[in-house]
Amino acid sequence: MLPQPKWQQQLEIWRTFLAQCARKPSRRSVHALRSLTLRLQVELEHSLRKQAANSAAARAFQHWSKDGKKLRKALEPVRDADVHLARLKSLRNTTGEASEGEKQLSHRCIREIDKLEDRLRQQRKVRVNKLMDAIDARGKRLNGFSKELEAALAPHMPSRMHSTAPEALRIFAKLTSELSNLDAGNLHAYRKRLKQARYLVEISAMADPLAKRLAAAFKRIHYAAGEWHDWQELAKKAGRVLSGHGEQDGLIPVLETLAEKALHRALGQCRRTETRYLKNVSDVRPLPPRKPVAADPGFRSENEYLKVATR
Repeated sequence: MLPQPKWQQQLEIWRTFLAQCARKPSRRSVHALRSLTLRLQVELEHSLRKQAANSAAARAFQHWSKDGKKLRKALEPVRDADVHLARLKSLRNTTGEASEGEKQLSHRCIREIDKLEDRLRQQRKVRVNKLMDAIDARGKRLNGFSKELEAALAPHMPSRMHSTAPEALRIFAKLTSELSNLDAGNLHAYRKRLKQARYLVEISAMADPLAKRLAAAFKRIHYAAGEWHDWQELAKKAGRVLSGHGEQDGLIPVLETLAEKALHRALGQCRRTETRYLKNVSDVRPLPPRKPVAADPGFRSENEYLKVATR
């Protein structure tokens, strides 16, 4: 049996990030709140599966989760603006030194980066105002639901959990079967659905070697596919903002090239992971019980979440 994640500490951290975003939605706090909301939804839903649908714990989770989805939707445009600005900053930093086989950015490209950054900053201000209005309208209710959830769950949460690796692996197998021909048209949907398997398997990652390997593999896919999606969406944004600026020495072709290269890397990462882990999925069984370890597999400190948010 594996030690249970410290979900109560995670909920407390979640409330801290919510309060931070209500005061000043920084890039790190926005990203951390958005990812932790989904992580908690996956972990708590898994823990509640043996609860009756009409139990107090299940009802409290449904209320919190419903508003949590709306919160993630409000956070998304701010997060996207932050990611796009960070990508442009990294691109600008290549001005001085071009990698082997790559060209330096042209003066036209730099000017277009300036223009796109200005537009993104303006849009972020508008979206931040909308986010703060949303939190102002729902913040007390979200806090209340999270505390009701905590109180309702406490008496029912198991003291130990079995490994989540077999279930996560089967989710991965089902996803791979349904989206067997990965390409630019379905990779983002694949990545979104893989998050459930990733967050689920991370519950057991500190105590189960298979779960640890799967968590690392899913994380690599998550970041590789995320990098591709960020460049792709930024190229689309540039196409709208820089209409009539599609010259070969401009920004749009550079972004499209980066997106194409990132797509190739992401698809390769998916294929390698599928080849390695989906040979004998039907034979996967939970590992024998181990003694509880001191480290908590599902808990990260606030500082650790901030580190994740900056990646």
